[in-house]
Amino acid sequence: MTDVHVFLAVGIALAGALVFGELVERAGEPIILGEILVGMVLGAHVLGIVDPSGSFALLAAIGSMLLLFDAGYEEIDLGELERGGVPVAIIALFGAGLPATIGVAIGLAFGYSLSASGILAIAVGVTSIGITARVFLDLDRLDTRYGLHVVGAAVSAEIVGLTAFSLLLTTQQAGASGGQYVRIIGIIALFFLGVIVVQRVLIERVSHLLARFQQPSADLLGIVGLLFLFGYAADAAGLDVIVGGLIAGLIVGGERRFRDAEIRDGIVGIAYGVFIPLFFVNVGAQMDPTILFQVDPLVIAVVTLGVIVKVGGSYLGARIVGHPSDEALIVGVGMLPRAGVELVVVTGALAAGIIDQRLFSAVLALVLVSVLSTPPLLARAIQRSDSEVNP
Repeated sequence: MTDVHVFLAVGIALAGALVFGELVERAGEPIILGEILVGMVLGAHVLGIVDPSGSFALLAAIGSMLLLFDAGYEEIDLGELERGGVPVAIIALFGAGLPATIGVAIGLAFGYSLSASGILAIAVGVTSIGITARVFLDLDRLDTRYGLHVVGAAVSAEIVGLTAFSLLLTTQQAGASGGQYVRIIGIIALFFLGVIVVQRVLIERVSHLLARFQQPSADLLGIVGLLFLFGYAADAAGLDVIVGGLIAGLIVGGERRFRDAEIRDGIVGIAYGVFIPLFFVNVGAQMDPTILFQVDPLVIAVVTLGVIVKVGGSYLGARIVGHPSDEALIVGVGMLPRAGVELVVVTGALAAGIIDQRLFSAVLALVLVSVLSTPPLLARAIQRSDSEVNP
């Protein structure tokens, strides 16, 4: 039987997102901040109206896919993203690799095992691309050079982080064999091989087939179906549905007839009017604001170093690849947020007994601080850069 209680949660969440979004926008802050704040109020730790692990989470996952699909289809040029391979790798190395190293050091310094420290490294190193992409989209800056570099580096870090997490979980299993590790890497490689086949062999044929349909919404139905298939395939490969959404957008946006068809008009209304706000409400609903009141040296170390090293490392990587100081700061702040993948990693690690409640709380504190601080800081960094270009 259908759980109609989720309708109540969705209705209250959308109304709250509308009101909070209006308030923060009038205060000069990004609307996304209001959506996250209303999620914190409605979440399990305050009012308990939104359950971030139930049916509401499924609707939020659809929002995450639609957000990154729109980014890939409308704003990101696949050719430009591919040509930025070396700069993206350098930014990812400094913006994800350096924080991950610090995460291991923090864990070992506080007496945790290498496995637990590895979990902390993954959580500190990866980036929640959804939050940064939303701010870039709202300010129409995703198609910039720094926007492409942030997206590429964040997605690369997420893929590496989730792969490492899967391998680490396998290590904890009794009798784990080398074949299991090969299987994990092989499935992810198979996913990307499938992406290449779809892009180079199938997508144009699908486009020509849909062009022969007489239904007025044939393109939209076919593309949304493709979006969900990619989301499922990404999740089945051990990645995140948001990666599938981005890849679907890039592939569809790279096909000439689909690009000319302007299918975005059929998606954007329901996406930004319903599902995408629900995604950010769900992000907020997972946050426990009381964590910030814990005076724990581990929490302080994880939050402080997690923010400083993430922004600083990403800034350094951006400077190395030629970004001016103001753009490098945008890259640094854009790589800061942690939310979806990080929560999946630490929740799974806690359930598997790899980390304890203390380390779990420290990562949640880092997630909370980074999620709330990124939208306003990123908007200000972009505005500052724009003012220097056009004084």
